[in-house]
Amino acid sequence: MMMASGGVNCGLAIGTYAETEDIGFVERVKRRTNGQVVFEISSFPKLGIAGLDSLRLIEDGTLDSAQIYSGYVGGDFPIMDMSNPWGLFATQQDQLDMIDAIQPKMAEVTLENGGVQIAYMMTAHNYTFAKPQVDGLDDLQGLKVRSHSTVLSDLLSGMGTDPQFIAFADVYTALERGVIDGAISCGSCGHGLRWYEVSDYLVGPIVSVGHSWFAVNADRWNAMPPDLQNIVLEEGARHAYLNRQLLFEHFAPNAIAQNVEQGMTEVPFTDEMKAAQRQSAIENVVPGWVERVGGPPSEAAVIFNDVVAPIVKVQINPDGTASATE
Repeated sequence: MMMASGGVNCGLAIGTYAETEDIGFVERVKRRTNGQVVFEISSFPKLGIAGLDSLRLIEDGTLDSAQIYSGYVGGDFPIMDMSNPWGLFATQQDQLDMIDAIQPKMAEVTLENGGVQIAYMMTAHNYTFAKPQVDGLDDLQGLKVRSHSTVLSDLLSGMGTDPQFIAFADVYTALERGVIDGAISCGSCGHGLRWYEVSDYLVGPIVSVGHSWFAVNADRWNAMPPDLQNIVLEEGARHAYLNRQLLFEHFAPNAIAQNVEQGMTEVPFTDEMKAAQRQSAIENVVPGWVERVGGPPSEAAVIFNDVVAPIVKVQINPDGTASATE
């Protein structure tokens, strides 16, 4: 079956990460099922579809399977943006704890819309690949920066940048031609598309795990014999576990090293930039999301206060604003 991905090489899925000799989820499923279940991975651009439509295309059967990223589908399913609340986390471990807490809800919403979650994946730190020199918060003001989600755009706006939504495959050309001043993605994602050729500074990180999951069309899944379903789920769980184990040990540091080796300069966030990021998350990201999910009484907002707030130390107030709890 065809699995559509957001244009990033799902390395652990197909066994191409240098950090591991593992053959990957796709090949392991193929071998264990004796070729009865075969995933063929292609990117959204190659298939001529938009990530925004990924879950709808699973539901109507156009796609057998796809990588679901909240930044793409959050417009139709804003509750899913709870999986990537950019700017709220002090550490990536905080977000891992949050992902564990909300993962069942993400699977439930996916199932309600025709998809069965079989695995999840995460990418490490997101950085701004910037063309102009950025040394501090003042240098971010007015920069046109490619964003990949509504939540991230809210964060960037609050920090003074001008967020732009450009298809992932078009970012290289936009940077090269000066249409944008920078673009945000995980370090290895930008490296994979050679953004280091058209940008000079690796600024950040925004401490946040890029969280997405693999989903299969429910009809295709239900037609699969239980023994094959069990193999897919076992390999999906293994995939997620291995991804998580390598996240901090290899992915995060390697993402920096790979880009620096190509001539980029790493620019860590200053304390002022970190403070501005959290302030923007509280003042822009959370209230904007609360409005999109239907206000403080909505199921999503209630789940946030019950599950996410104790981890990020930020709560949703009755008027839809947010505030730090400590």
